[in-house]
Amino acid sequence: MAWTAPPATETDRAELAPRAGLCAACRHLQVLRSRTSTFVRCALADVRPRMPRYPALPVLGCGGYEPTEPG
Repeated sequence: MAWTAPPATETDRAELAPRAGLCAACRHLQVLRSRTSTFVRCALADVRPRMPRYPALPVLGCGGYEPTEPG
């Protein structure tokens, strides 16, 4: 069984929005934090190997982008 990060929170999304581009509003976003760093991970990479697991930011276009559900 593969390890998975917890889902991104609205606070994560708001904090990342200026730097992450499309990822900040994508349902596949996972946020991993260490003491000094924050990493944006694409959960879609687990099932679509061509997707970058840790995309270069900001992401301005992505074939796997799916907006989050409102609310």
